[in-house]
Amino acid sequence: MFAPSPFEPLEEHVKLVRQCSDLFREMVVAYLNKDFETSDRLALRISELEHEADKIKNHIREHLPRSIFMPVDRGDFLNYLREQDQVADRLEEVALTMSLRRTEIPEELRDDFLDLAKKVCDVVDLVPLAVRSMIELLESTFRKKDSKVNLYINLLNEKEQLTDDLDLKIRKHIFDIEDRLTHGELFHLMRVVKLLARVADHAENCGDRMRVMVARL
Repeated sequence: MFAPSPFEPLEEHVKLVRQCSDLFREMVVAYLNKDFETSDRLALRISELEHEADKIKNHIREHLPRSIFMPVDRGDFLNYLREQDQVADRLEEVALTMSLRRTEIPEELRDDFLDLAKKVCDVVDLVPLAVRSMIELLESTFRKKDSKVNLYINLLNEKEQLTDDLDLKIRKHIFDIEDRLTHGELFHLMRVVKLLARVADHAENCGDRMRVMVARL
């Protein structure tokens, strides 16, 4: 059975994921500058984009019958879609978590926190590039070795590791100063950092799921 390709809406979906990432960068800067009106507005916009991404995800699932002919395995494709959607979900979650309780980031953590946010977004920014490369591979007669998709997948792994290292450093630093924090501040800071690291984890998972699809071509 031939049906409209799911790869076009997949690319539309990942563009929304990238927009969430771009807005999150802006939000963190505003948050650190205590411009909470701006950070709250950006958090709400991220949430709106995530809901738009959910609509596309559901549309893809609803229009992907088991009998459809695809260049990749249907199950592998859906596994990939789930991870791509989780990136937007986690960006929304961390943005709203920051917005719900305006815990001030301690001065000695600010640089590392901003660096972590930027590095996480750097990982996310690779996902649309990997998707575009995969689609070009599927639509062309190029051999796999001519495609950049594996390059982007490897970069996802490498850049995600940088976020793991920084995540561990920040959480250790938070415990070092826990006597200066209330229980609420300690819990909130740890949760925000944990959620932020999960964004990069799901972006890396996108690369892993994509590797499976490409390996079977």
